[in-house]
Amino acid sequence: MIQLLVVETSTTAKATVTPAATTSSSRRLAVVDWLRGLATVLMIQTHLFDAWVSPAAKTSASYHVTRFLGGIPSRLFLMLVGVSMALRFESLLAKGVNGRLVYIRSVQRRGLEILGLAYLFRVQEYVLGHMGRSLADLPEYWRDLLRIDILNCIGMSMLVVPYVAAPVRGRPAFKAILVVAAVVIALGPVIGPARFPPWIPFWLSSYIGGQRPHAWFPLFPWAAWSLLGVAIGHVWVRAGRDPQQERWTFIATGVLGMILIQTVQLVRNVDPTIIRYPSELVQQMGPGSFFYRLGMNGVVALIGWAVVRLGGARFSLMRLFGRTSLLVYWIHIDLCYGLIAQRLGLAGRLTMPAATVGFVVMVALMFGISLVRTAGPARWRSLRQAHRAETAAP
Repeated sequence: MIQLLVVETSTTAKATVTPAATTSSSRRLAVVDWLRGLATVLMIQTHLFDAWVSPAAKTSASYHVTRFLGGIPSRLFLMLVGVSMALRFESLLAKGVNGRLVYIRSVQRRGLEILGLAYLFRVQEYVLGHMGRSLADLPEYWRDLLRIDILNCIGMSMLVVPYVAAPVRGRPAFKAILVVAAVVIALGPVIGPARFPPWIPFWLSSYIGGQRPHAWFPLFPWAAWSLLGVAIGHVWVRAGRDPQQERWTFIATGVLGMILIQTVQLVRNVDPTIIRYPSELVQQMGPGSFFYRLGMNGVVALIGWAVVRLGGARFSLMRLFGRTSLLVYWIHIDLCYGLIAQRLGLAGRLTMPAATVGFVVMVALMFGISLVRTAGPARWRSLRQAHRAETAAP
């Protein structure tokens, strides 16, 4: 999918930005926010139904639909991490910045922040999750602090991927990205679930691959999403300089996404075991699953672009969630799995209709928190500016 899109967008990043391009660029940024917001909403439903639905209700067809949708957010988030890297790279390219190390470090600083927040989040979960336990029981849970979850994967991807994906001599590194992504995808079902020698600390090897409950999002195969996200981001940015080219690029993204989905389904219909995996978990790390989900991301990207284009400057819940996705992630995990849900009798006890009502309430609550987070600081700044103007007046 990426190769076909790259052919038409090989112009350099130093092109003059026209007013029309600026408008298109704003819409493109809104698309990224919208997609991140969609991933946030799907993430909430994934965790809430998993945590609150009873074992009996988890056998229903409607619950299995939530599981299918639950495969979208993690992959979409990681792809958008790569797209965000490309946005940063293209910004520096437009300024004529030289030196590959500058591009790498511009992304790695944020990666270190995310990685630190990932461990801070685990500490919070550890404290809140084990309140009331005897101190003698706590040491057996300390290994959970070092679990490699989605935030760890995002942070580590932002540290590692730039070495491959940073521009070279003022041009995007498309070839290196595609080659390394292909290697990671191919080796995903091999290294992803591998058992490493005991002399390698598990908290380190779990970033590369390994067994659950420690290695949930290892770099094999998950880093491939961010790698391809960088290539996709470069294509979107460059197409965004011309509204007509942007339109056809997103249409091509959606069409190629549908082709990927149909191709994988066709192969599976011909021979469901064309690649024999030892378990369903390993199969989810394989190329078939990767390209099927990549196709879904392409279709979702087209839908997001169309919604943003039709909606214009009107308020969007998805874009709001896209700007506050980390905050929403931080809060909703505790509400879904933490002590509050347990004490209210929500954990593992609800029917699908009751959990759906809970999902609506949770989204509304996250909307309120996001609104306060985004509108609150702006309101505070405007009040401070008004106060300064009054005190400065003669």
